[in-house]
Amino acid sequence: MEKNTSPVQRHQVLFHGKAGEYFSIWLVNALLTMITLGIYSAWATVRRRRYFYGNTEISGDRFDYHARPIDILKGRIIVFVGLVLFFILSATLPFITLVFMLAFLALIPWLVIRSWRYNAIMSSFRGIRFNYHCRIGRAYWVMYLAPILLIISAYMIMGWFAMIASSLSNLNATLIIGGLGVLLFLVALAVVQGIIAAMNHDLYINNMFFGKLAFNADLSKKALIKIVLISFLIMLPFLVITGLLMGSLFVSIIFAFAMGANDPVMMNSLILGNILNIILAFIILMIGGLVASAYLIVAQRNYVFSKTKLGDKLRLKSTLSTGSYLGLMAVNTLIVIFTLGLGTPVAEVRLARYLAEHTELEGDISLLDVEAHNDSANSAVAEEVVAAFDLNPGI
Repeated sequence: MEKNTSPVQRHQVLFHGKAGEYFSIWLVNALLTMITLGIYSAWATVRRRRYFYGNTEISGDRFDYHARPIDILKGRIIVFVGLVLFFILSATLPFITLVFMLAFLALIPWLVIRSWRYNAIMSSFRGIRFNYHCRIGRAYWVMYLAPILLIISAYMIMGWFAMIASSLSNLNATLIIGGLGVLLFLVALAVVQGIIAAMNHDLYINNMFFGKLAFNADLSKKALIKIVLISFLIMLPFLVITGLLMGSLFVSIIFAFAMGANDPVMMNSLILGNILNIILAFIILMIGGLVASAYLIVAQRNYVFSKTKLGDKLRLKSTLSTGSYLGLMAVNTLIVIFTLGLGTPVAEVRLARYLAEHTELEGDISLLDVEAHNDSANSAVAEEVVAAFDLNPGI
């Protein structure tokens, strides 16, 4: 029996957008949006998405975006009117505010999955539109019930150790038990975050379709928990250095209160005497947060893409690295800051090109036989609510 040794076909994602080209689109969008008091923003959104979709290529074919600006404008008007009514009612009938807030919170999972469905159906490749189907009950479980139960469990662990520590008469034993409790609480938080990340990605990917062909991803909660734990460990030395820099200040303040010296002048003098350490601690903490979050984003993307397939023929692949991603985001931030925002289109194009360069499809795309669907999603209200309140759960 002959063994098939044909190499796996790789299809590099290409991005053809240019900073100068997109800058003119971005500038016209910004000016017309201001002149029309925001009305043109719907057309600006469609122009922007069509530019990025239309400049993204796989194996000679490009994506397309089909949303109609008028539908997006209607959605934004409804959201705007709803917000105005909410603030008017809040001012005139304060007791009703809580009811509206609870109703809005109750609708968030439904709004998110409607937004995902709208964006999927408005996107296409090779003339075939994407689609998204999800049971509403599963969305509520993933976005609300499971996270609440997990967080309660983590705090119960912390509370149990706190009760044990407070019942001990030996100071050293109390400190050891308290330290173990804090450590286990941090591990529990990493576990919670990893499980929630796995569930959210599963909710999104395993309900997404290209035409009638399903995406699927067999995600391991253990792998995502490990990624989160590593990001915590990356942050740990930065926290230790911050603690060392701020330790003398905290000890001085605690000692002053213990001695009954709570004079504001003395407190200000303590803070001013440690101002350099405070600034250094803030900078180190910020750098640590950026490095840890960059690792988390990169590692999660690489892992999730490696597990994602379209049917049985195509597999996604991501090859981001923490160093290059962190460098890109740092340079993009400096570009935007030092150009007073005018460099935003340059930063967006740089990011899109970087992500494309580190994304591939593995498999024979020429054999991809996909049947189109006839579903429609004409209302953009959910999409606009999700965008207005930034409700997308980290996908």
